[in-house]
Amino acid sequence: MIASCPKCTTRYRVDPERVGPDGLRLRCTRCQAVFRVRTPGGAAPPSAPAEQPQQDRRRLVLVADPNAERGKATAAALGRSGLETVVAHEGVEAILTLQRTGPRAVVLDAALPRMDASQICELVKRNESLRSTWVVRVGAPDDRPRSGDPYGPDASVERGELPTALLPLLRGFGLPVREPASETPGPAPRPLQAPAAAPSQAPGPSVPPAPVDDELAPERAKAERLARIIVSDIVLYNEQKFSAALAAGDVLRALANELDEGRALLAQRVDERVRRERDHVGDELQRVVRARSAS
Repeated sequence: MIASCPKCTTRYRVDPERVGPDGLRLRCTRCQAVFRVRTPGGAAPPSAPAEQPQQDRRRLVLVADPNAERGKATAAALGRSGLETVVAHEGVEAILTLQRTGPRAVVLDAALPRMDASQICELVKRNESLRSTWVVRVGAPDDRPRSGDPYGPDASVERGELPTALLPLLRGFGLPVREPASETPGPAPRPLQAPAAAPSQAPGPSVPPAPVDDELAPERAKAERLARIIVSDIVLYNEQKFSAALAAGDVLRALANELDEGRALLAQRVDERVRRERDHVGDELQRVVRARSAS
């Protein structure tokens, strides 16, 4: 069975036979939080339901940074400004936290492992339930995303500007940032899109080039979204096999069985006319391979 730390969402594989009637007490190796694991059907861990209602999503910010100390410092600074934070240290963990918490803003470091910031940002912009979530990308001075990309971040800052440059940005996005009396202006942020624009004005899911009256356009968008979810799950649950195959350059062969299962799942939910156009699952896996190889 899989257990997740209720504080930082780090996942652990637990032998069910070790879990007694009163559960199993574990300490998270990442954040040192102590929590109790119970078998499915048993009583829920006491810490999880108590923590979730306390999170105010209007002021919740996800900080995704591979550097634990820097991520902790950024979260602490945001906390002193009246915001609530959750912290992740790699891409898949950030995606799971996003889906679980639905934060008002996300601060993504460009060097996240397992799933990079551009992939996460695109998933956020394509996800209807995350339309009100703002994305800030953090990178090096010479590493800036393309301006005007409909699936790019809403703003960009440099790592050296953390955490000072985040506060005016988040305030501009409408988050209730408290202004400390001692706060001094930091480097001017570089918005890629006007913060005054409502998130609901962001473009909807993209589709491959097609005539404007093409009745299959929504089905193509659905196929793209489903293919991204399927491939994300394949990589997440076969991380060692994927990494080894990536190094050997034979990912498609090594994950052939998983790909066939993913295609079968897509076939159950997507119109056959769209499926005949291209291999959505295979194409998405190759895109992930190119992104990982370039990082």
